[in-house]
Amino acid sequence: MSSTQNEKCKGKHFTWSKPMSHMLLEILAEEALKGSKPSSTFKAESFVKVATEISQKFNVQCEPKHVDNHLKTVKKKWGIITKLKNKSGFGWDDCLKMITVSKDVYDEEVKV
Repeated sequence: MSSTQNEKCKGKHFTWSKPMSHMLLEILAEEALKGSKPSSTFKAESFVKVATEISQKFNVQCEPKHVDNHLKTVKKKWGIITKLKNKSGFGWDDCLKMITVSKDVYDEEVKV
């Protein structure tokens, strides 16, 4: 396969930085307060707004599909965090924004 064919097959991968993720969540929180989340998902124009603002602020090419996919990733990660926080022996350090657990509890969880 030639290098031009490899480049065509690769596709483009959009990488989210922490500031971009933070901005996404802030904008979507504002959109929800304005009523742009009538059900369990946001209206398409909310994703367009996030993509436009991130593209402008961070000088990247962010598409609404990137916003939708990243929101799904954030929801999935938050679900895992919530599940762990609710297990016996696990806690949350609000200063560090991370799960806390003793080595013994962690070792036992890994075995399971």
